[in-house]
Amino acid sequence: MLRRFVAASAVASVLIAVAALVMLIVPAFTIQRFAPVLLVWCFAPCIWGLWLMMAPASIVPEKLPAWGAILGVVAAVMAAFVLDMPARVFGTSFPSILRWVAVIVMVIFYFLLWMIVRTVYRNLTEKTPHAR
Repeated sequence: MLRRFVAASAVASVLIAVAALVMLIVPAFTIQRFAPVLLVWCFAPCIWGLWLMMAPASIVPEKLPAWGAILGVVAAVMAAFVLDMPARVFGTSFPSILRWVAVIVMVIFYFLLWMIVRTVYRNLTEKTPHAR
């Protein structure tokens, strides 16, 4: 179980670091406007790790991208509709159709990221001979 948690949280941690770097480099991003996103990001590694720990043994590791896409649906719907992140970040509410497009993009993005989680998990669970 620990390997599952580590695989998912490691990928999420690196993703957050890259996103934070982009926010520092791009002058259009201001910390005040993106504070809600930053707050949610703090929890992502833990959520991803726990999500992978909850995955049924029958789907690990082959179906992890689909399992991650399910998490992407939950996260995207929460961000786009429940928390209304576009209004919090950009100061304006987007039409419903654009929010659904964002949900679809997020699910695809999560699917691709969880392909990386699957690779990390496989590498952590490989049987390697002990060095002498």
